[in-house]
Amino acid sequence: NNNKIYIIQNVDKKIPLETIARNKDLKLDALLEEMETIVASGTKLNLNYAIDDMLDDDEQDEIIDYFRTCDTSSLQVAQEELANGDYNWEQLKIMRIKFLSEYGN
Repeated sequence: NNNKIYIIQNVDKKIPLETIARNKDLKLDALLEEMETIVASGTKLNLNYAIDDMLDDDEQDEIIDYFRTCDTSSLQVAQEELANGDYNWEQLKIMRIKFLSEYGN
């Protein structure tokens, strides 16, 4: 679909996610859902530029380590398991997308 190509091209250009979402009349969570669908279908997205604005390296490592070892991909469970990290839904969602993109399904 059009959104998929648009999202991939804009991520390649390192456009801020809020801008991509606004340009397509999407809320950020809807954009992240589309991105997750894109990487689940095998297309890689390099979201590091956006992730680096949201989380520092230690936080990123903690979340990736969690996704490597967790039994479920549920973000609700992740939020509970990583409660001391106090991560929000968007942070966990974008890291799950990075995880899927880098480590496959």
